[in-house]
Amino acid sequence: MLSIAKLFLVTIPITTFLYIFISDFNSPDLKFKDRNNDLHGNFLHITDFHPDPHYITNTTAKSRCHGPFLRQSKPKHMLRGISGSWGATATVCDSPMSLINATFEWLENNWKDKLDFVIWTGDNSRHDNDDNIPRSPQEIFELNQMITEKFLKTFANTKIPHKRRGPRFIPIVPSIGNNDIHPNNILSPGPNDILTILHDIWAPFIPNNQRELFLRGGYYYTEVIPKKLLVISLNTLYFYNANTAVNGCKSPGQPGTDQIKWLNGILKKARKNNMKVYLTGHVAPRRKQYTRSCYKKYGKLALKYNDIILGHYYGHSNMDHFFFIGKNAINNNRSNGVILAENGETDAQQTNTQINAQTNTQPIMSSNLDKRNVIDKIDKYLDKLLFHYQQVPSDLSNNLAVVHINPSIIPVFYPALRIFKYNTTEVLRKNDGENGEGEEDEDEDEDEDEDDYYYDDNNEEEEEEPLKKGKKGSRKHPHSPSYTNSFLTPLGYTQYFINLTEANKYPNKTPEFQVEYTTWDDYNMKDLTIPSWIKLARNLANHHGLKGSLWKKFKEHLMVGARSILKQKTKNIHQDCIYTRCNAKGPEDYLVTEIES
Repeated sequence: MLSIAKLFLVTIPITTFLYIFISDFNSPDLKFKDRNNDLHGNFLHITDFHPDPHYITNTTAKSRCHGPFLRQSKPKHMLRGISGSWGATATVCDSPMSLINATFEWLENNWKDKLDFVIWTGDNSRHDNDDNIPRSPQEIFELNQMITEKFLKTFANTKIPHKRRGPRFIPIVPSIGNNDIHPNNILSPGPNDILTILHDIWAPFIPNNQRELFLRGGYYYTEVIPKKLLVISLNTLYFYNANTAVNGCKSPGQPGTDQIKWLNGILKKARKNNMKVYLTGHVAPRRKQYTRSCYKKYGKLALKYNDIILGHYYGHSNMDHFFFIGKNAINNNRSNGVILAENGETDAQQTNTQINAQTNTQPIMSSNLDKRNVIDKIDKYLDKLLFHYQQVPSDLSNNLAVVHINPSIIPVFYPALRIFKYNTTEVLRKNDGENGEGEEDEDEDEDEDEDDYYYDDNNEEEEEEPLKKGKKGSRKHPHSPSYTNSFLTPLGYTQYFINLTEANKYPNKTPEFQVEYTTWDDYNMKDLTIPSWIKLARNLANHHGLKGSLWKKFKEHLMVGARSILKQKTKNIHQDCIYTRCNAKGPEDYLVTEIES
């Protein structure tokens, strides 16, 4: 077990020292301000808790870990597919309360007073996957309240004097997940009872000047570093194509339309005020998950403001990976497998043929797709990701946005979370806010009408005007932290996980999160700028040398080290509820349906 000191040091490699590409460090126009006294330079992204108060140990996944299992010819930990004390890896079962408690205990013991803010991207209730114990609205909101209280207790700011007014915890930015509401996926336009209840639960986290907005739409922003950094929490359910209560982002008065309009205004003001932004939410922006109009409009904003957007951080999908949004993906309604398109859009067999032709390698995807097991589906998705990475241009002048999917606490694979490190050394220039990146283009609105982002017409299927080349709205400033390591640039992350196979052998010993990998050591990334992600994608797709070991490592990380466990369980006679063998919906939904073409 790593000591607290070692855990902390893991996240501070040599590469976090400031690299500033400035020709003359003695220039009188530069002023360095070390903000280390004010900031720790760390933040947490955590997602998809899915706590289940009905979870029972020593039972089968067929019962959703809610019923007894009588066969005990072997020790509990040796029965594959049997729920352990800390969770049932690679099953349809949700998280036991013991795992939730262990997660917050570890965070409090190792990261309390060491983080600057928390990004928390939703799904704080169990899945509605057991007809014998249907979810109720009361249970959903009670579970959200329980997780909220754990955040408040864990991240209470002990450094603030008791008599001093102000927040007594670090900024925490929650987002609404598709399972945080009843029924799941369906959220009507606000104001409504669901948004009112969530507002009351999350009131400690929502700034006073954002509360009316949240009641109306379920989205808001928080200045996690005053006048420097915004974290925007989007209500992705209004973009989500599974939400049949709303209708995309084209018609005026639709909540998705209003949210896009609001987002454009906030990003515009942030750029004018020389502030940087993280965009966060539950369901990631991909063509298969968003309505067409919402995907296109989100993509346009992502590219227009990628000089101030430091990252797009999402959950929902459970799998650890990243993908790009480019102009071609936004402008083309259908992917032909050649353009840089969203990673779930190409036909698997066609993609596999193209990959083999380009790389002269054997197919990654299983040859026997008739089995339709989860490994086949994930390998099919990996084929698409690899092809997607192969299409990433090496020319860094291309305008791209990088979307990150965080692994989950629910043990679809192994539970995992990320601690990010970012640059806290500020370089002040005399012209910042005057003629620098903080200055707003006078003719920006003439070049691209703001209305283009929130209103076209009433027809969801109507073709939209392509994103034109050379728009002034899409620009890269030489000192932008999304392109060059500078103040607020994310430098890397350490991913921590719990090996539940080992943890379940010791039911009376609380497990500890351990380092799974770091972006510095495992991916050789000096920072998390857009050029660094492009370089990683090109390395992953490179068929010379690097691809073999690096791609193998990436595949293991995508399933948080549980690939072998998943393969074993598809053959286990005791485990007759592995993903596709279950009728009721559960955490496997994404793997089975949303990654399929």
